[in-house]
Amino acid sequence: MVNALKYPALNAKMKGMYANKFSESELEELLRQTNLKDAIIILKSKFPGLENIDESMHRKKLEQELNNLFIIDILKLYKYLNKDEKEVFMEFISKYELNCIKNVFRNLTTNKETSTNLKNIDNWTNKIFTSIDGINQISKEKDFLELIKSKKYYDIFKEYEEVIEKAPLEDIEVKLDQFYFKRVYDLSKKINKTFEKMIGTEIDLLNIIWIFRSKEYFHYSEEEIKQIIIPINYKLTKSKMDELLLTTDFDDIKAVLSETIYKDVFTYKENIEHDKDKFLYNMYMKFFRTKLFNICTLFCNINLIDIEIKNIINIIEGIRYKIDKVEIQKKIII
Repeated sequence: MVNALKYPALNAKMKGMYANKFSESELEELLRQTNLKDAIIILKSKFPGLENIDESMHRKKLEQELNNLFIIDILKLYKYLNKDEKEVFMEFISKYELNCIKNVFRNLTTNKETSTNLKNIDNWTNKIFTSIDGINQISKEKDFLELIKSKKYYDIFKEYEEVIEKAPLEDIEVKLDQFYFKRVYDLSKKINKTFEKMIGTEIDLLNIIWIFRSKEYFHYSEEEIKQIIIPINYKLTKSKMDELLLTTDFDDIKAVLSETIYKDVFTYKENIEHDKDKFLYNMYMKFFRTKLFNICTLFCNINLIDIEIKNIINIIEGIRYKIDKVEIQKKIII
């Protein structure tokens, strides 16, 4: 379906984006700052597009500014692709569209967000997901349903149409995640083994984490957990998944994983999310450096930028609230 990326301009653009990333030493320098003013100076010198930020800026606004740069990078890459590649690319980045959908629907059903918090959605819907542009301005569930009627994930919401005001938010978010990963994984198998590994590995690790959390914090039954995990087995066979469903604690999970390729991924239960992200980061870096003319290079580049944004926010927020440097370091993925 998608041929190898063989466009010199695109390869050069991705190399340029990689060169502009924070190096490990630059991230460490940012982390060493003791006040926001100096940290912001470093950010501005690294990313001239952040000229509007200052030390009084709160997290949501910083996220908005960083996402503006992220979207610019996405659009730069998109224009180099042919028709088939663009279709695959849009399926891959649709996770950001679904994040917009989740945030708006959460606001409609809980009224916990503010218009300021939803402002970041404008960045995505104005420039990329234009078919849902204006969704963060919606105040009624029926208008929300009308706007997403043409979307492939509409059926998830349609199921609750008669009781949309009281629809189970958690169930819908789980189904949206399952929808995304099933579609992208099926697509990856048609493209190449590297893309399949990239998506399949993430699915396996997410399922492990969801099993652990469901048991540790919510005491779900095995049947309840089966409803929320992604129904795909990549390197975790069905029998291994069944074993994981029978575990009672983190040590049991580690024992099951000791017989799989994921035996060295997780260290302590407190670090489970970080360990997952670190493992994926290393995989993306390996693919990005070695698969120079593969479409996976493009997707790895997107994921690496996403991780960098999270690193920056964790450091800036840690400095803002004077969190111990060691604690901030634990959240950084490098």
